[in-house]
Amino acid sequence: MEFISGQNFSGRSAALMESLRERKPAFFIGPYAEAALSGLSSTVADEIDIYRAPSPRRPAFAPLELAAYGPRKPPTLSGGEQVLLALQCFSQSDYARIGIDTALEQLDPANRERALNYLSQGPANGFDAVLIDNTLECPVGWTERGCTEPAPAFVGDLAAMTAGLKGRIAPTIAIAQLSFGYPGGRDIFGALDLTLEPGKAYRLTGPNGAGKSTLFRLLAGVLAPSSGSIALDGVTYAPWRTGNRIFALATQNPDHQWCGATLAEDVGRRRVALARFPGIVVPEDAELGRLAARLGILSLDQHLYELPLVARKRLSWLWPLTGTMPWVMFDEPSVGQDRPTRTALAAAISRLAALGHGVVFVTHDDGFAGSIEHRPIQLHMKL
Repeated sequence: MEFISGQNFSGRSAALMESLRERKPAFFIGPYAEAALSGLSSTVADEIDIYRAPSPRRPAFAPLELAAYGPRKPPTLSGGEQVLLALQCFSQSDYARIGIDTALEQLDPANRERALNYLSQGPANGFDAVLIDNTLECPVGWTERGCTEPAPAFVGDLAAMTAGLKGRIAPTIAIAQLSFGYPGGRDIFGALDLTLEPGKAYRLTGPNGAGKSTLFRLLAGVLAPSSGSIALDGVTYAPWRTGNRIFALATQNPDHQWCGATLAEDVGRRRVALARFPGIVVPEDAELGRLAARLGILSLDQHLYELPLVARKRLSWLWPLTGTMPWVMFDEPSVGQDRPTRTALAAAISRLAALGHGVVFVTHDDGFAGSIEHRPIQLHMKL
């Protein structure tokens, strides 16, 4: 049982893959668990059956009850639920080794503890594990392997990025009787009432699958509610009909938010989309290039998918940190990020709120959240 420690770009992921190659085949769960799933199944139950060994040799890790989750479509699961599904698939397979690269950072405290307890029993159950996690010290009974390679790549300066921002007046958001459910799935919200005031940071909390990311998608207009309303300073706001002119969203998986193959294409398409809203002033390309450099990306011509995932995650913060939009939303921004980066990001988020922006963020990292003055908002899973 091996725990690989170190900072971003210190060679941890390469060390993990090297360890997995020593004992093939191995099961791998990366920072975003959807890539660990087959993509061949239409339901959660089918996905588990794809991996199920004819004669299972170890106890199953079964956090997702099949009575409730079996008919669900894997893409409708939250990021944390997809991690749990991948672990459940592994537990019922005949793989003898599993590698996990920061994926457990997406789990709520109860599921995280449950997963770590299961993995720590690996030797007794005929498997071993290799783990990278930015929020853990080496678990008891595991062997630590430290990576200390110099990491000069993608050096950022978040304090400098937000230093030039000016004060902002953001609207008050009133959410009334908001309800939503995915087609063929369970209801996520039922008559949600919520008021969000500018100049404050709010942390959405709740178990995996409670609807935190779904609420972000509703506020950004990516999804439409089945009923209920949103108002800005008392004026009805329906971004799923008229477009999003309020929220800059950094998604949980950065690859879900790009609008082009290069940063220049992404910037250009966002500029066109926002041009229809006269109140939004998008920085010029030269300024956006300077700000991207503060995130470690030195050219607008950078191909996004040639960047390491950690660097893409940091670049996903570009639009929220430019101050272009009055409200900003960060979905699990600390996942995959080392301690110095988490500390700098927390300070940048705090500065946005102090300048008058409204901020809403999701994280299961209590240490990261604790360094941001915020109000917690608890979402409960609707069964």
